[in-house]
Amino acid sequence: MFFLVELSNLNINNGLCISLGANIDSKFGSPIETLLLCKPKLEKTLKDWGDQSNTKKDESKKFNPYFLWSSIYETSPHGVENEQPNYLNTLVIVKSNYFPKPSKINANLLLKKLKNLEFFFGREKTSKGMNWLSRCLDLDILWWEDCQIFDEKLTLPHPRFMNRNFVITPLCEILSRSQEIKKIHDPRWSNT
Repeated sequence: MFFLVELSNLNINNGLCISLGANIDSKFGSPIETLLLCKPKLEKTLKDWGDQSNTKKDESKKFNPYFLWSSIYETSPHGVENEQPNYLNTLVIVKSNYFPKPSKINANLLLKKLKNLEFFFGREKTSKGMNWLSRCLDLDILWWEDCQIFDEKLTLPHPRFMNRNFVITPLCEILSRSQEIKKIHDPRWSNT
């Protein structure tokens, strides 16, 4: 419940949010090349997942996602003991009028597709307990609608994303694009 309150404070009402990070070369090149190549592949993966998971057969109620991408940010590694290269991070918020039904089954199906994408780029499976190692690609589901899951494979919303600058900074960038700002003329603030 704690995370839902924080999400509502950020005016995040719906959608799916995924973070991407890399700090070592993948089989396709440098971290920046990896993230740039991953972007269209992730969009296709998400579209395929939504179309497969969506039980609505009506053409007017198809998944049809749109993607709100942040810029790519360079950040220092978080929570590591050994020296590592800096990370490049970005995130995407996915919006749609017809998301698949939020469920543990659909979330785990998405997680499996993201792990397959990481593997495609050359990420090796890490042993249990080996957290925060250098990665050629790291994809994390931060939240999906109001879906709450707590198990050993997946926790939604992601339990630590609100404490990570490499998530909050790109998230603020995306959210600020949707804010409407109007300048109000008030003569009391004039220099004349």
